[in-house]
Amino acid sequence: MSSLPARYCAIVLLPVLLLCGCASSRTDLAQVRALAAGADALNTFGELSQRHVDSYQRARPYLSAAEDAREQLLDAQRRAAQADVARLAQAVRLYLQALGRLAQADAYDIAPELASAGAAIRAWPGSGIDDRHVSAYSILLQQLSRLGGVASQQARLSQVLHDGDAPLQDLLAALDSVLALYDKSADNERDVVLGLLEVEIAYADTPQQRLLAVLAKSLQQSKSEEYRLAGLRHTLARRHLAALGRDHARLATAAFTTTEAGWMDR
Repeated sequence: MSSLPARYCAIVLLPVLLLCGCASSRTDLAQVRALAAGADALNTFGELSQRHVDSYQRARPYLSAAEDAREQLLDAQRRAAQADVARLAQAVRLYLQALGRLAQADAYDIAPELASAGAAIRAWPGSGIDDRHVSAYSILLQQLSRLGGVASQQARLSQVLHDGDAPLQDLLAALDSVLALYDKSADNERDVVLGLLEVEIAYADTPQQRLLAVLAKSLQQSKSEEYRLAGLRHTLARRHLAALGRDHARLATAAFTTTEAGWMDR
């Protein structure tokens, strides 16, 4: 090889390098279906969203008059925004579900339709079917066959992943911001509830209030654990959204740069 001209070597090696690049970056349909399964993580978002909306009802018994007036305004704002927040999450869910359907192994299998069309036909001049119609029949079925198979599936998925990546990333960023707000709101609720319990327990030091103090301490422990778990759920939900965004971006890049490579379904 060393005795060949450098330009000839480059011409020989270029197809090899291109093939290697395609093989190393090829994405299979199973990965797209796994991404689509990430829509399940949005169920957790919905639960946390509902918990956020119900914040006033939980905190109400622990609020002072001034705090209650402020929280009523916040409660109205939460409920007014809830429908749009739910629509954002639903848009992401629907998009991922559509990707999952596009990535099904038989999504572009039109063999049954082609089989139902039957075999080649013959010309029957007396009945109005001539050679031109036979040719048109054959060409139309050929076009139909090109619509099916992994090549068309790859092309369609590549386009959807590429065009959908930017808006999906924006929606995921919005949901992440919403979760950050939920977490901050939960911390504020925790401080109000546990703060009041701390004060009330400190003043419940008479023998007549002994049982009340015991009950208050038990409630304090229960509430502390509740808010701790809520904080963990917020953190995990944000991590899931971030992972979803990274996986989609990776697939979008790989799919769009290997449009002609063909997809493997495992």
